[in-house]
Amino acid sequence: MLKRRANKAGITKRVHPHGLRHTHAMELIADEHVPLNALQKQLGHASLATTPVYVDHLGAKDVIAIGRERPNW
Repeated sequence: MLKRRANKAGITKRVHPHGLRHTHAMELIADEHVPLNALQKQLGHASLATTPVYVDHLGAKDVIAIGRERPNW
């Protein structure tokens, strides 16, 4: 079903459920600034060391934007 929906949407890249999980995790970190330990719990990872694998796709501009959005204390 996912492959059919991707084709219908014009997505040529391979789409799979686990990829959606990675995308969700990345959006929570990059866009919503969810703490890594909270993301760990949501994803059900027993070890915090597993969770960064899901967000290692962040580009340099995303990392810079996160830093710039932090409040100056």
